[in-house]
Amino acid sequence: MNARRWTPFTFIAPDRYVDRDDRWRSFDFEAWSESEYDWTQDRWNGIRDFAKRPRECVDAGRGDCEDYALVALAWAFANDRDGIGIGFCWDLPYPWPRHVIAFDDERVYSSGEITEESVDEWKADSRYAFVLKRSVTDPA
Repeated sequence: MNARRWTPFTFIAPDRYVDRDDRWRSFDFEAWSESEYDWTQDRWNGIRDFAKRPRECVDAGRGDCEDYALVALAWAFANDRDGIGIGFCWDLPYPWPRHVIAFDDERVYSSGEITEESVDEWKADSRYAFVLKRSVTDPA
């Protein structure tokens, strides 16, 4: 795997991971999330975790949380959603994030689930102690 795909880089420079492809404007993200996406954990989650590009995740039909979040970001940008970002979620006592989500002003995108709520509302109902959020700027 390419070191540039190391999962922590998706938080450091998320704009680099968002596909700039017109495919996402007509992509039925909700249908894909409900019936075609298969959450598949990487062999080892943590330091040696590598992210897929959004089109790789869709073409494979599977990926883990950061792969799904990157697909959500690509779709959100192509569809002019407001307040787009990525969040790394901690489940204490682990010293590294255990989950990655994408969000916009109206929704949270979490491994195949789309909920209409803020990140704070989503976190309150989750097992995560905190979410480190980063806004993502237009990659164009």
